[in-house]
Amino acid sequence: MSDYARLPAPSPEQGMNRYLQEIRRFPMLEPEQEYMLAKRWVDHQDTGAAHQLVTSHLRLAAKIAMGYRGYGLPQAEVISEANVG
Repeated sequence: MSDYARLPAPSPEQGMNRYLQEIRRFPMLEPEQEYMLAKRWVDHQDTGAAHQLVTSHLRLAAKIAMGYRGYGLPQAEVISEANVG
């Protein structure tokens, strides 16, 4: 199973609250930690480091996506798009 398959994703079956709970388990990183993980990814293509970088930013992506409430778009879809990039 690839690292990408293990990333949580919001879904109607799962419920938004469950997804938000799930992403809270990933710790926020200090700037030095982010730098070291990014360096490991660039220098050694360490997928574990990349996974840690991505998962640590899921809460930020969800928070930004929540700012688009009221635009008529499904919240789960907006969060999914925020997670992609």
